[in-house]
Amino acid sequence: MSDAEFKIPTEFDTNIYKTLNDIESMIYFKWDIKTDTLKFTAPVESSDYDLPQTACPASSVFFRGDVIHADDREKFEDFFNNMFWLKGTKNDYKFFSTKIRLMGKGNSGYLWAEVRLLLYFDDAAPVVAFGCICNINVKQIWQMELLHSAEHDVLTGFLNKTATQKHIDDYLVTLTPDDLPPALIIIDADGFKAINDSFGHLFGDGVLSDMGHEIRGVFRQKDIVGRIGGDEFVVLLREVPALEVLEKRCNELLKNLDRNYENNNTSLPFSVSIGVALYPEHGTGYLELFKKADRALLESKSRGKNQYTIYRTSLIGRSVVATSNRDPAHGEDIRQRAFEDNMLEFILSMLYETQNPDMTISVCLEMLGKQFNLDRVTIDKFNRSSNRYFNAYEWISPFGLSLSDKDTIKKYPFLIDRRYSIIDAAFHATPYGVMAICQDTLKKYKNDAQVFEDLRIGSFAHCQISHLGEIVGSVGFESVRTLRDFSKEELTKLSIFSVLLGNILLDRRTDKIAERMSKHLQNILDHMQEFIYVVDKNTYEPIFFNSTIRQTLTTASTAQTCYKRFHELDEPCEGCPVLKLSKDGNEYIDVMINNWGEETSTRAYNIHWEDEDDKSLALIIQSSF
Repeated sequence: MSDAEFKIPTEFDTNIYKTLNDIESMIYFKWDIKTDTLKFTAPVESSDYDLPQTACPASSVFFRGDVIHADDREKFEDFFNNMFWLKGTKNDYKFFSTKIRLMGKGNSGYLWAEVRLLLYFDDAAPVVAFGCICNINVKQIWQMELLHSAEHDVLTGFLNKTATQKHIDDYLVTLTPDDLPPALIIIDADGFKAINDSFGHLFGDGVLSDMGHEIRGVFRQKDIVGRIGGDEFVVLLREVPALEVLEKRCNELLKNLDRNYENNNTSLPFSVSIGVALYPEHGTGYLELFKKADRALLESKSRGKNQYTIYRTSLIGRSVVATSNRDPAHGEDIRQRAFEDNMLEFILSMLYETQNPDMTISVCLEMLGKQFNLDRVTIDKFNRSSNRYFNAYEWISPFGLSLSDKDTIKKYPFLIDRRYSIIDAAFHATPYGVMAICQDTLKKYKNDAQVFEDLRIGSFAHCQISHLGEIVGSVGFESVRTLRDFSKEELTKLSIFSVLLGNILLDRRTDKIAERMSKHLQNILDHMQEFIYVVDKNTYEPIFFNSTIRQTLTTASTAQTCYKRFHELDEPCEGCPVLKLSKDGNEYIDVMINNWGEETSTRAYNIHWEDEDDKSLALIIQSSF
């Protein structure tokens, strides 16, 4: 067509509609239900799908051969039946749609499509349908990839902790008495901590990846497998026909993962322990089954590891006593996992349980050091009078050097002061707070190489602690064995820990620590990025909410219930964890609920609050976005 013949349209016309439909890869059809004849309005040869131009009887077109993907046939059959048997009213119509995979042109493979229908009725019976098939393959695959990324662990490819619970609960609610029962299996590594500490994180990741490979090899593709912690996995073994099948799988996994790992002439043992709970004898939901399987797991650990235990009622109330073969640090491992999963809750709970900030700080420094394979975790306080830093707390690995040790101070007084000066000069604003970060001290600080070499500091990341605009001190991660580019997770936890310490480390001039714990806690919670509030469990009236909520909801008031003011609801949120808390227990509830417009991780536990001893209160922590 020449330029003279081409005209830019000014209104919608037939060509515009045709062009738009071609762009959408959409094909239209009419289905005469009385004669059961389906006819496409345009040649299907130009479409993306392997479909006939006309079909009679049409009701069988989509059920013949391989037109529909095998995994979508049952879904489409339900769609078809619901539509065909629907009763309407005279001169009425209804809209239907479904997403399925249809065979592409020339048996080129299946493509995602959305089938849309307008179904018209006469005397309550469907008489004719007008519809279209739209190619949504690219969009659907993209959405599925996003969902897969959100639900899966990067290292192993298994479901993550939240998705594991959801997929298992979704499966369990579909079971009927006629279905073969499943079993929930918890698999926990023995000896992984020693391997990770001795050989490093990269080697440790390889061990976990290998562990995941062996788990996938033992269980079937249809079994639900998830990684719920650093070295802890969950499997829902579907359709267990006999106990012997379950025992065979457990023994096979134990055999495959009983090995030694070697690195630099060092050999360390590795194995797994397994706990099992049976459906429905031990529970019908994920949390109930998990609790029983976890208790069975502890029994396996206490009996020497490298074995499986099926839960039985005789385990209830039985203390887990360490045997000569059992690692006495197993209790510490459990506490370490609790810290890594929920650092904020762990610290706040420990503060209240011990009423001892010094003990809390010391324990948490050790856990941070072990979690990230560090050689030194330090807290340096800033003295306003002398304008100098000094060490207040530290944790060191066997490879680290204590800077609070008297012999070290006597031997390296100049080097220690120089270290403080270099780090102080390196502080700058980052997305994680005011930080000083160095991947390779010998390369970056060539003129001060002696400082970092003698003090055994190859890499460092320090976060400055401030309160009301004044510097309080800093928290530091230091490593000597490997030069490192500190990860987002490491810097995030360093930042959160520094916010907490900024309040705990405020000058305490008296010994009445307990009297000021609530005030310190309020300061801590007020600075956290999560949505945090405290509510009266009886009235749901918030008595405290942090600055994140105040900034998001500028007119927030405590005069209304939390669900009314924060979420504009007339009754408690569906799945509200407050409803699940006991009267005054120390448990915490972790759920996903729909708040502030999206699925949100929500935790709750009982708490005591200053001047509110007469009320039953709950602390709510929700992820921000």
